[in-house]
Amino acid sequence: MLNRKRKLFCEEYIKDLNASEAAKRAGYIGKDVRTTACSLLKKPECSEYIKELQSATAERNRITVDDLIHDLDEIRKADLKDLYDEDGNLKGVNRLPSNVTRIIQEHEVTTQTIIGCDIEKTRTKYKFYSKLEAIEKLAKHLGFYERDNIRTLIHDLPVKLIINREAE
Repeated sequence: MLNRKRKLFCEEYIKDLNASEAAKRAGYIGKDVRTTACSLLKKPECSEYIKELQSATAERNRITVDDLIHDLDEIRKADLKDLYDEDGNLKGVNRLPSNVTRIIQEHEVTTQTIIGCDIEKTRTKYKFYSKLEAIEKLAKHLGFYERDNIRTLIHDLPVKLIINREAE
């Protein structure tokens, strides 16, 4: 059974998935707050409550794993050509396709007026979510790394057996 402090830790943890900060916000103090946070995450009652909270949040917001995979896949498939028109000019954000606008992390437009002239320079800057991070997250979710680990283990197995026999 969870006491009030552990329950608060779990509720704080799902906000940002930072165990140390969640422990501090829940009232745990001292030099070993990181160790405390780690041990709390390992407690079955805490991990079960965290899963319940995450599940409730996903249900409340109608978020599915498929939605998240779709969003990561949009980042993976992003094509910089979609930022430009046929003449090679950067499109305004309102002219970008929706699959591109969804992957923009930051958008900055700066305008500079040159004094004494009627010249105005506009600079548009886009920052996108990392394609590599999206690919890695998709690979982890779909178990690609686990398959590679199993293949490596199987591939290395005969060598390890031979080494062990020679050592005897």
